Amino acid sequence: MFRSLRSRLTFSHALVFAVILVALAFVLQLVLARSLDGSATNELLTAAHAQASRIEQSGEVLPPFDSDVPSAASLQMAVYAEPGDVSVGEPTEIPAWLRHYPSDTTDLTVSGERVRVVAVPAVVDGRTLAWVVAGRSLAAEDRLVHRVRSLSLVGGALAILASLAAGWWLAGRAVGPVERAYQTQAGFAADASHELRTPLTFIRSGVEVLAERDPELGRDVLAEVDYLTGLTQRLLLMARAERGAVSLERGPVDLPAVCRSAARRSEGAYATSLSLEGPDMLVASGDRVGTEAALDAVLENVNIHGGGIAELRWAANGAEAIVSVRDHGPGLDAEAADHAFERFFRADPSRTRETGGAGLGLALARAMVEAEGGRMWLEPTPGGGLTASVALPLA
Repeated sequence: MFRSLRSRLTFSHALVFAVILVALAFVLQLVLARSLDGSATNELLTAAHAQASRIEQSGEVLPPFDSDVPSAASLQMAVYAEPGDVSVGEPTEIPAWLRHYPSDTTDLTVSGERVRVVAVPAVVDGRTLAWVVAGRSLAAEDRLVHRVRSLSLVGGALAILASLAAGWWLAGRAVGPVERAYQTQAGFAADASHELRTPLTFIRSGVEVLAERDPELGRDVLAEVDYLTGLTQRLLLMARAERGAVSLERGPVDLPAVCRSAARRSEGAYATSLSLEGPDMLVASGDRVGTEAALDAVLENVNIHGGGIAELRWAANGAEAIVSVRDHGPGLDAEAADHAFERFFRADPSRTRETGGAGLGLALARAMVEAEGGRMWLEPTPGGGLTASVALPLA
């Protein structure tokens, strides 16, 4: 259980870190690509405007000047008197893709490379004297973006691996104290359950002697001792299986008899007023002692929180047998109902241990029911109050 919790914490930490890395890498590449794209366009426009200014100052259509600057060697430029004319200067040296396109800025694919072409007019006395066209390959920018993307992928993968290792270590540090406390509590439950078996055996021996004088009372007390012995054995089993799923041995359970036995015990111990209703024959698949212990916990809550009055019902519903206990007390709000099955939870924190219990009854009840292969839930009683329901598979 704690290993699973540690794994979930580790992967949650790594997932959040991975999302942040992906977002940062995406933004970085987007900003870089746009910055390089804008720089390339500005470079072309600057060169084209410089040539257009020469033409406007001279008033003549001049061919582009040759540049000896190494950084400008990849930039191609041409001057057209009209959009469809042959370029001015040496047209044989002008590449075929470098021409005046309908758009002032045009992106092309030439020999597998992206190429950008811009066109700037040279205007003299309000008349367009010529068009200056400049273009160059964007392969260098694309290679840089691709290199950054590759580095981001490799670096991100290494960072996520490091995050997993750090998350596993941190989760171990965080879960360790909880695990030790849980093991201590489970060990205490196991020790207490184990120690209870000896006095119960002694009590049973004494009651057997007393039963010779009053057989009817002896049978009732022996039944309660046997019930406590069975309950102790099941608590010991659950305490030993805290780290994994626990299942009780299943067999036929006479639900009417179980409900009547739990009601008789509750009426005798707490003087609760219970009305019982259900068919005389209803057999479920489960564990009798576990089911009765769950009902004991529910009926104890009826005495403490439900006003001591409730309706105990059992019936078949599809492939399940449903036992419900409906009280008409103050009930629980939605938030408290969500936590009612948690250990040590109290709906009214102001209650003391003597008046309100330790907050373990419903938690142990549901654990017992689930160990039988059933389920347990709470819902509001129509008209006010709380209804606790237990569902077991039909035999």
